Amino acid sequence: MWPMHSKNGLKRGDRVKHINSHRSKWKHLVNGEVEDISMTEESVYVKWYNENGKPFHWAKYDCHKIEKIGQGGQNDATLV
Repeated sequence: MWPMHSKNGLKRGDRVKHINSHRSKWKHLVNGEVEDISMTEESVYVKWYNENGKPFHWAKYDCHKIEKIGQGGQNDATLV
């Protein structure tokens, strides 16, 4: 059976950002959505969206390098 969540609690459909998104190298990784979870539950597959809501990148990350966003705050990025 495919895992429902990663080891840090991320689930498919969660809005996420990279934990290092404040650094210039990672600034574009602030508006993503978890697409899938690895069988080991240690990695997540994330689709990233630009400021216009268009997907621009898809990649696998260690789940501890990605954090959930979207708790209803005003600073949340908007997914289309």
